[in-house]
Parts: sequence; structure tokens; C-alpha cells
Amino acid sequence: MVQYQYKIMERFIKKTAKEAGKIILDLFGKIDVHYTKNTLHDVVTKADLVSQKIIVDAIKKEHPSHGIVGEEENLAHQSDADYVWYIDPLDGTKNFSTRAPLFGINIGLAHNGDVILGAVYLPPTDEFCFAEKGKGAFLNGKKIKCSEKKEWAYSYGLGGMSASPKNAHVRKVVGALSDNTAWVMAIASSAVAAVYVADGRRDWYISRGSALWDYAGPSIILKEAGCIVTNAQGQNWSLNDKEMFASNQYLHPTLIEMIQKK
Repeated sequence: MVQYQYKIMERFIKKTAKEAGKIILDLFGKIDVHYTKNTLHDVVTKADLVSQKIIVDAIKKEHPSHGIVGEEENLAHQSDADYVWYIDPLDGTKNFSTRAPLFGINIGLAHNGDVILGAVYLPPTDEFCFAEKGKGAFLNGKKIKCSEKKEWAYSYGLGGMSASPKNAHVRKVVGALSDNTAWVMAIASSAVAAVYVADGRRDWYISRGSALWDYAGPSIILKEAGCIVTNAQGQNWSLNDKEMFASNQYLHPTLIEMIQKK
């Protein structure tokens, strides 16, 4: 895919994400949960479904040969195609459904299994983050980079804080690394987390047990902003992984070393 096509793709993703985001904002605070999936936290609203339809219809119209994998309704359209889109039409639905403005839209494009483009749009703050492999990450047109925090002490990160053994281990590790001085927020949205960490507002992000549509777009945005993005084994994050560890070059090595210790 040559350079001018990437620019066309960026405009297409931005237009589509903002169109879906407008609908989401119009529905914010006005609708309830449509149905619940696997757990009480895994909910779907009308906004999820409408947003996904807008994005999917646009992709099918502009790129009919591409595959699409989406969160809602087990969407898997031509998922063996060379180019595949990974979509979370409303990431942070639990926040959305409880009138907390911490949610966004995740869009990632992979070519033969390698994520090459990513976009995150946060409708409440009108922040559009875009990254192209090898070209950097940009927020509303301005190049961004991750935190340069060199020590874990008093670092400020984002992570899943559900009462699970894996998350308990993460809390223990972060406590040990920072001498119990680190702060952590659980905001329940990989979209918001990706923007905050890629832009240096937070120092690290740890997420375990989510799906590809949660990670595909954010992964390349974080990488292009200078973060190291891996799985728990320290291997470069890929579409085979259902966990993500993202932090800068100073914090990441000790994080992975400690995570691997039991």
C-alpha cells in the first residue's frame, strides 16, 4: 500500500469514526443497556450496534475485498482476507451505560496478520488518535510520544482491577516495583487508555483477558508513540495475544521480569 493510499485511508477512518462518534454522543445518557453478554460487566447498548453498523457499512462500501472482525453480534466478515479490520464500535460500554464519559471507538487494520494502521476516537473530548506503521502517532494532527518516566516510584498507570488472581499478581508486582508508591486507575476502556499512555498522560497500561478488537488499534498507536508493547512473556504484541503490557523503554524491562516471577 503506497503512501498516498495511507493518507486516503486516514481521512476515511477519521470521517467514519467521527460519524459513528456523533451518534454515540447523541445517545449518551439517553439509553439503557440493550442486553448483557457473558457477565454483568459485558453489556451492549443500542449505541454499540448503531456505531458498528456505520463503520462496517463504510468499510464494505469503500473496501469490499477487506475482512472485518467486530465485537458485536460475533461479526466475522471475510476474516481470512489479506486486509482485515478489527473494530470495537464502543469501547467502554459499561462506562457509557452508566453516564461516565470514558469511552471511545477502536479501529485497527491488519495486512496479513500485521497491524499497519490504528485509530482511536474519544467522542466526549473530540480526540482523534491515528498511527501508521513506521510513521509515528498523532493526536488531532499533533505528533505524540509516551511518558519518559525513568523510575517506577510514583509512576501513574492504567490497568484492569477486577478481583481476579492475575490482576492481584499485577498489583503485587507494581507495588514491589514502586515501593508501594505507584498509582493505578481502572477506567475500563482500552481506547481511553491508549490515548492517555501514548500521549504521556499516564506511564503504563496493563490489560489481561480482552479481545483483538480491544487491542489492535491501540497496539500500533502505543508502539508508534514510542511505547514497548508486549505480551506477558515480553514478546512483541501480535494478533495472537489476549493481553497487553505497554510502557516506555525504562519501565518495561523490569515490569516483564517481575510479571514472569510467581
